[in-house]
Amino acid sequence: MNKIKVLAFMMLFVGVIVGGNSAMATDDFDLFDEEKPVAKSSAPVSNTPASAPQKNVKKTVVKNKVKKTQPAASVQKSTKVNTKQSLSENLKRHANRDESQKKDTEDKKAGSAKRETWLESLISKGTGELFKFQDKKTQQEEKKRIEKVLQKRRSNAANFDISGIKLRMGPEEINKILTAQGYRRISQEIRIPNFIKWRSEELCRIHGIVGFERLQACARRVAQANGFEYVAYEIYNRYATRETLDVFYTSTFTDNLSHRILYKSNVPISTSKASQNIYINNLKIYDFWRRIDMRYGKPDNASEVKWGLGGKKPYLKAATGRLELVDPLLHDLDISRMLNEDSRLANTPYYTF
Repeated sequence: MNKIKVLAFMMLFVGVIVGGNSAMATDDFDLFDEEKPVAKSSAPVSNTPASAPQKNVKKTVVKNKVKKTQPAASVQKSTKVNTKQSLSENLKRHANRDESQKKDTEDKKAGSAKRETWLESLISKGTGELFKFQDKKTQQEEKKRIEKVLQKRRSNAANFDISGIKLRMGPEEINKILTAQGYRRISQEIRIPNFIKWRSEELCRIHGIVGFERLQACARRVAQANGFEYVAYEIYNRYATRETLDVFYTSTFTDNLSHRILYKSNVPISTSKASQNIYINNLKIYDFWRRIDMRYGKPDNASEVKWGLGGKKPYLKAATGRLELVDPLLHDLDISRMLNEDSRLANTPYYTF
């Protein structure tokens, strides 16, 4: 009887142990299964040690979910997708943006093509293509008006040159250009403005300088020291072709620049009435005017054979074997500045009342 009681007690103990292990196994499986949703209970959570593993497991699950959603967020940021809009609205917005970019590039290409065609038409067809009217009569009148304007157009003689030298060049620059072309300077005149020279002589006389030559030398030194001495006139000659160039300069009040250039050709013209001499003379004259026409074009004033804008502006005059390039405005400016300087020095120290 005692043996039966012991066996029954042992069987009951073994059943309790087996049942506890199976419950623990099911609990472990439920806790570590991430895919199985955890049901929230409305009962208050107890502070027993058994509930602690569940809190830790939930934290790890949330962390894993955040890590998995990070690549998706970066993709949205790179593609600039608006999460507040639907998929169709996002696709439509991107399609409109692509179409606007394509249209901008096409407009740029069309604009460059228009500029090219405008330039080509201007070069090939002339200015008449720029003035198109529906009325043919108005178009013809506009074309005639443009032709008259072009015919009345005058030349700017300030851009002309004779043997490479132009107006408003200095003596050193002209000497360098003409020397390279085979010209030689045969004469040079140095001047001092008269009112400067006379005042310098008076100053030397006050300081005790006596004698004509001594006064001249003293006045020149005073003018040189004050920068009033200048190159006034030069003559260049080219012996091989018998050509001469006379160059006239302004004073230092206008930086000593050329205001008149005179070209002379000393090619002999025979006075004989023989047919041979007449033919040679005509050949020389024809070649001279042919070169003038090729270099300077048609004169603005055919009766005077003169190029220029008129008035006090630079002009060029031509005659057989002779050219004259003048800048009257520069010459007048030089004279006016000298007059201003003379009036500035008009106050003398002789009177004190």
